[in-house]
Amino acid sequence: MTAKEYLSQAKRQDRRIGALLDRQRRYHELAGSCGENGRARMLELEKELDERIGAYAALVREIEGVIDAVGDAQYRDVLKYRYLNGWSWQRIAERMYFSQDWVWRLHARALKAVRVPE
Repeated sequence: MTAKEYLSQAKRQDRRIGALLDRQRRYHELAGSCGENGRARMLELEKELDERIGAYAALVREIEGVIDAVGDAQYRDVLKYRYLNGWSWQRIAERMYFSQDWVWRLHARALKAVRVPE
């Protein structure tokens, strides 16, 4: 797994949790008319959500640790803004007072500095 693939896991997990939360809202809307079967499905979904949120939190802590182990502060900033905050390249550039091209270069260098756990 490349550094980029590893760091992108959090964003994918976040999207999956968002989809489950959407489903949960729909189930809540329907729960009154579904009876006992609907409530059982709600409990199953809430259990799955709890498990996924726990796994997501653990993954984010792991990714934070990997990013924190990168030696250069600017590299860490770019990686955190992109992979933990989900910021656009433009927003990162504005925050760091760099051009977007320079942020892309920093990002490429930062990815090379990441040590993906085995």
